[in-house]
Amino acid sequence: MPKQRKIRAELEGLRAIAAILVAIYHIWFNRVSGGVDVFFVVSGFLITTSLLSMYKRNGKILYFSYVVKLLKRLIPTAWVIGIITFLASLVLLPLFTRYQVLSEFLASAFYFQNWRLAIDAVDYLAQNNDASPYQHFWALSIQFQFYLLWLILFFVAVSLRKLLKIDMKKILIATISIVIAASLTYSIYLTSVNQPVAYYHTFTRVWEFGIGGILSLVIHRITVKKPIAWVMGWAGLIGLLSGGILFQVSDVFPGYAALWPVLSAVFIIIAGNHAERFSAYKVLSWKPFVKFGGISYAFYLWHWPLLIFYYAYFDVENVSILNGLAIMVIAAILAYLTIALIEKPIRTAEIPVWKTAGAILAFSSILLISTQLYQNNVLEQKEAEDVSGSIEIAAEDTDLVENEEPVVVPSNPGALIKAYSDDLQGDQPFDAGFLPRLDNASQDRADIYPDSCILGNKATDPRVCEYGDVENYTKTISLVGGSHAAHWHPMLMEAMKDENIRIKTYLKGNCRFTTKVESKYTECNDWFANVTQLLIEDKPDLIFSVGDAGKGDDHFDVVPEGFIDAWELFDSHDIPLFLVRDTPWYSQSVLKCINDNVENPEECKEDRDEVIRDPSPMSLIETFPDNVTTMDLTDYFCDEEYCYYVVGNVITHFDSNHLTATFSRTLAPIMKDKVMEALGETSTVTDTDESDLPISES
Repeated sequence: MPKQRKIRAELEGLRAIAAILVAIYHIWFNRVSGGVDVFFVVSGFLITTSLLSMYKRNGKILYFSYVVKLLKRLIPTAWVIGIITFLASLVLLPLFTRYQVLSEFLASAFYFQNWRLAIDAVDYLAQNNDASPYQHFWALSIQFQFYLLWLILFFVAVSLRKLLKIDMKKILIATISIVIAASLTYSIYLTSVNQPVAYYHTFTRVWEFGIGGILSLVIHRITVKKPIAWVMGWAGLIGLLSGGILFQVSDVFPGYAALWPVLSAVFIIIAGNHAERFSAYKVLSWKPFVKFGGISYAFYLWHWPLLIFYYAYFDVENVSILNGLAIMVIAAILAYLTIALIEKPIRTAEIPVWKTAGAILAFSSILLISTQLYQNNVLEQKEAEDVSGSIEIAAEDTDLVENEEPVVVPSNPGALIKAYSDDLQGDQPFDAGFLPRLDNASQDRADIYPDSCILGNKATDPRVCEYGDVENYTKTISLVGGSHAAHWHPMLMEAMKDENIRIKTYLKGNCRFTTKVESKYTECNDWFANVTQLLIEDKPDLIFSVGDAGKGDDHFDVVPEGFIDAWELFDSHDIPLFLVRDTPWYSQSVLKCINDNVENPEECKEDRDEVIRDPSPMSLIETFPDNVTTMDLTDYFCDEEYCYYVVGNVITHFDSNHLTATFSRTLAPIMKDKVMEALGETSTVTDTDESDLPISES
């Protein structure tokens, strides 16, 4: 076997190929390649070698020093690219993405972006988020978390070495083997039951680093003949190049499918330079590849935001061959400049460890404080600072008065515009400013979301939350169903704020108020059965839910039997129901349309018959159970021809089919008396004369 080399040129070439593959598959194929898994194997190989060398050299592991030096190498490039990306996002990306971008920027800067994305993967609403310019930072987050885990593993190994007096390598091989077995088993399991979460989960990926770590410990014992090394090298390189073609990585990774790129990397590392003529080693150790490997880290970080900005600036979904090559060239140039001007000077600077740690802490504090100030003073400033006051409507344009005096209307009445005019646009100039503000409209949601009071994923055990008057309540309203029930929560909170009413929530994304689900969300059957049992035991004074399904689902032209069975079930237990008709489902993101037409958002509307089922499925039911009260609010979104994205200067939806909390609250005066009547109560405060508010009932 040739003498072990201190520098293995093929590893740099391997990283170069992996980075280029990642970019190619992202740009032109809109899928992933497995190249990141190769990065993980190489990282495991190198850090295990590095830590073992430190132990042999010093007789101990300098944990604090190692972490600080690691951050000194990683942070400058990551943070510079991250900050530049954030500033560019403010200019190039839509206003409504700023919350998401800020959140992911912080998650990326502090190496927990993978967990941020894993949470989004089970968040019913976040699943539809556009890809952010920080999405690719998930791999760096896992890598850094792995480094910390490996320090813990070495701490355990060193402790066992002192206790058992066993060779350090043997202990490491044993402990790493256990980690690999546990991680790979968990990876296969979680990928089969929840692939989106598995993709970003740290422990489903640790085995890939572990394979590299084991390889670094045993490679000096592996002897391969030149013909076998030649075959292994090319098998590994061809396997690496073909993995993204053979597997739809975004559907089956990590799991067993990740063995393909991992073993491809292992073959290449084992083959090394044993086979010299026409070998894969000759390709990977080609000087341009080796040079590119040195900037592959920065290239990986640059290529993705450039791609996202390209999509946003040119408003396209695909990239031509020429433009894709331009993105890669620009990413390579920026990567070279970042490494040469920032990463290398900082990495090679002779700075004491404690000063380096202090500088990292100081910059971290500055970053956290500045982003918090931006969030507090820009994204979350009170709406009243931007829009307030009132607008006059000519008397002839309103049904409320019979004289010629103009009517003074609040500048943002939302659904209440119907009380002043049949025109949902209300003849109000949009330059008065609409609510919620576009840059925080995506977060204008019911409190149940930040409170984690709506289930996601496969969970079937109900999560019950309480709102309103939870101590001196006289009646209880139970809000039950999926996200389209959840967006009525702000309305109920507003309507009941002056009443002694408790509001309990039983909510799960993708689930409806029905005893039978035949779609892919069959877990809703178990969830609703569990909820039903709780409701029968608790016997609320009123259950509030959605009585049908909107136009976004093609299977509900009539109310399904499961819905009616649920109504009759609660009727048999003398529990009243308040059922609203589902709200419009638009064909596109409401916020995107408004962002593109910010000067004339009245252009953001759709044909009524495209977004609402007419007639309403509930209206086709001849006889309801005695416990059911129904209400149809469609006319507060739509006129006879169109349904509007902005009504009464209030944005109705924060995506394509979920109401903003602001618009939901504007429906409270319209619905309050009807809800109180269903409760068997009389309002203590009447905000609006019902005679002035047209209500359509089914």
